[in-house]
Amino acid sequence: MRRMGASRPLRALLAAILFCIAGVEPASAAASPRREQAASVALTVEHLVAAAIAGDHARLREIAAELKSRPRPPRGDRRLARDLNERGLALWRRHRFSEAAVYFGQAHQADASDAEIAENLGYALLKSGRLKEAEAALLAALTLAPERASAWGSLGLLRAKSGSHREGVACVLTAYRFVRDRQRTLEVYTHLAATDEDPKVRALLADVVKRLSGAQPESKSS
Repeated sequence: MRRMGASRPLRALLAAILFCIAGVEPASAAASPRREQAASVALTVEHLVAAAIAGDHARLREIAAELKSRPRPPRGDRRLARDLNERGLALWRRHRFSEAAVYFGQAHQADASDAEIAENLGYALLKSGRLKEAEAALLAALTLAPERASAWGSLGLLRAKSGSHREGVACVLTAYRFVRDRQRTLEVYTHLAATDEDPKVRALLADVVKRLSGAQPESKSS
């Protein structure tokens, strides 16, 4: 009987997440406590996303709490990382996303414990059309900060661009659960639903806005 395991695309994605989380080379054959721990975290964040897509909010909270309780990667060179991040943001503001991704990648290598930098890397890669690399970086950000609304939102856009509309909607709705200013967020979604250059993103956000417009306010802890 053929032994079932992770699909090849999932294995490739998990390997990329391993590298983002812990700097573990995907081709490394030697098992180590560090690699095993990173692999466990990578699988856990995949379960986090699966719970969001399924709309299982109780399971989502449970897995988020588990991720937050786990040890973070060792703090790297924070000063260097933040300097590189600022350089990347300067390019981001000028919509030079491919160049920004280089600086964000260097910043992430300097300090893999910074969720904002991991997310910035993911978004810059997303805007550069490098979707698989972007997904790994965004999942690394959610590993570090599982309630980071902007990372969930970017993951939703990525899933939409990849043709997974339903999954994208679920991720953006999850982002909305964690935002502080829901009214402002809904205004941004409404604006982008009409103006984003990608028709898949416009369709995604139009669907999200339609669902949220009639929703009652809900506490972040619900």
